[in-house]
Amino acid sequence: MIAYTIYAILVMTVFFMNLNGFLRGAKKVQIDVVLRSIIIGTIIVSFLIAGWKHGIIAIGITLVSIRFTRPIAVRAASKLLSVPKGKSDKYIGLPPRALEKISKRLDIVLPNNPNHFDEVLRFADSAEDELFDYCESQPAVKAVIEDFQVSRKNLKEIYSQIIEAGAGQWSCGHWVPASALAYPESLEYVLSRREN
Repeated sequence: MIAYTIYAILVMTVFFMNLNGFLRGAKKVQIDVVLRSIIIGTIIVSFLIAGWKHGIIAIGITLVSIRFTRPIAVRAASKLLSVPKGKSDKYIGLPPRALEKISKRLDIVLPNNPNHFDEVLRFADSAEDELFDYCESQPAVKAVIEDFQVSRKNLKEIYSQIIEAGAGQWSCGHWVPASALAYPESLEYVLSRREN
């Protein structure tokens, strides 16, 4: 019975740790430290109270929970951060694998060594081309692109403007600049408000 209580505590704590990763706030780091401490403490307690077998199971449950509570945490964070009314309160979920992979490549970190800037920028350009290929391969997105008569050059400019405006960040599992262009609703919104 104690072992099951420990497992439940671990799953809940991992869920809250995942949820904290998607929420905003000044205390995210402190909350994360507390939650990680609870996880480590609970695993140690499981070894001491329930024995080594349950301790190993607790570690396994923790690792599995990290993976399987993430989508639930994303959805919960999206609901907590969403603005009700209209179409915008519909949860779109995590990005498709292809978009997620492209997004990870787009989230570049500039190197400390200036000699590597060219390499990083080539990598970023390649990732942007992949994003635009992805957008054009999505029928609904392609329809919006055609409706607004937007070229790749325009998309590249819009992508850069989104980053320059401060939206070059992750939110609820999405790299915001990429997802802004990769979904028809957000792309239509961005294009309808751009300056010609």
